Amino acid sequence: MDYKSFLGDKPTLVLPYFGGTRVDTKERRLQVEAGDQQLAPGWWRWKIEGRSAVAKKPESPIDLSSLPAVRGHYVSGWIVVDGRKLERIALPPDDEPAALSRVTARRWYSNDLIFDTTEFEDDAELAARTALEERRPLGDTKGVVPSLRAAFGYALGMLVARELDIEATPRELTAHVVRIADGGREVVTAIFTAILEQRRREAEEARRRAEEEARRLEEAARTAAAIEAAKHARAIVRGKGRRHDPESRADDVLEKAGARMLSARLVARGQQLDVTYEVDGTRIMSLVAVDSFQVVDPGICLSGAHRVLTLDAMPSVVREAIEEAHLNITRRS
Repeated sequence: MDYKSFLGDKPTLVLPYFGGTRVDTKERRLQVEAGDQQLAPGWWRWKIEGRSAVAKKPESPIDLSSLPAVRGHYVSGWIVVDGRKLERIALPPDDEPAALSRVTARRWYSNDLIFDTTEFEDDAELAARTALEERRPLGDTKGVVPSLRAAFGYALGMLVARELDIEATPRELTAHVVRIADGGREVVTAIFTAILEQRRREAEEARRRAEEEARRLEEAARTAAAIEAAKHARAIVRGKGRRHDPESRADDVLEKAGARMLSARLVARGQQLDVTYEVDGTRIMSLVAVDSFQVVDPGICLSGAHRVLTLDAMPSVVREAIEEAHLNITRRS
């Protein structure tokens, strides 16, 4: 008799996938195994095998009503909760709500937000949307709550960014949303002038650091003993298993720091790792040394602080920049 017939099929669960290498249930976090699926963010059915979740097929969303609700105004895939706080909706709806709509999202166990419903709006939302379409200040429109005023500032800033062909995220505008709401398009233009100048200075510094790193690598390459030692060390590391390759180590480091790695690739003849990851919904690209994970290019403006940073510290640095409303992203895919 085949005893395996008594074991039955392995359990399956319908869970949201937000990208990266892990999914969350109410009780625990599981390592993603894509199998033969091409994974994209959304709802999936997963076969649970120990600490792994194997993707089986896309699924319809499950009921979210038992999850904590987050309410606010919608802007470009984000929900503005109050006059300062905003969060990215990790799983948006198929049909995007109109800008400044009142919406409700639900917080998943991983802390990510999933879009739930669009709520009824009043005259304040309608008046603000009209001002947005006309690219004029919000002024003293009646009934405007802090979240709507901030959402208007974010929305107008993002509209002008597209018109000026400037890459930006809402979080880079947090310090300026009230000024934008009160001042309109001219204020936005002046703000982006300052942001672009800061990015230009950081880009020049990043090029200088890259040249220094290239010289360092060239000098190391001239030393045959160093090359042989590096080859030997790399062979030993690879022999320990998949979780010890640079990409997996970066994934583990970011996981412990509360971030989600989205992708990583070796560059500079395998001496550097280009890592793309999310910190509280904000997408960051950092370049680090493979051996030490010391930051070569943080991907955000840091005014030289990268010299003492390693990859594990980057999520807290990004969070500090978000909290202090001075985030300026310099690298984008």
